[in-house]
Order: sequence, then structure tokens, then C-alpha cells
Amino acid sequence: MPAIVEVPQVVLKALSEFAYIISCELQCKHFAEYLTGLMIAQNKTVTGINSEFAQTTEHSCLNRFLTDSPWSEQGF
Repeated sequence: MPAIVEVPQVVLKALSEFAYIISCELQCKHFAEYLTGLMIAQNKTVTGINSEFAQTTEHSCLNRFLTDSPWSEQGF
């Protein structure tokens, strides 16, 4: 049963630290869902994280955000 109904305040505050690499509102939403899922979900896979949210998109959207984003680890 989905348990997450909104992104925690701590995640919303952290989003501002990464604003320079997130190019649109949907990326911001997926990033917030990912961070929240890492903190809360027992199953830390894309499907597991996605299934914890009461309202969400298809899990492939989160997967695409994680695998097809234009940034690189060297950029940090």
C-alpha cells in the first residue's frame, strides 16, 4: 500500500542545492521522489520507490530520469 503522500520538507529544502543541474519541473519532481524514496522506501529499486507514492507516474519515468539525464558525476 502506498505510504508517501507528499515530499518531506527536508527534501524540498535540499532541492534548491541542486537547482543548477535540474533543467525542468518534471526533473525536479522525479529527483524529489527519488530522494524521498531512498529515505523511506524499504525496497530501494525504481519500482519499489515508485510504488511507495500514493500519486505518481509510471515507474519508467523515474527510471528514465535516472538513466538518461545529461549530467555526469565529474560535474560534481
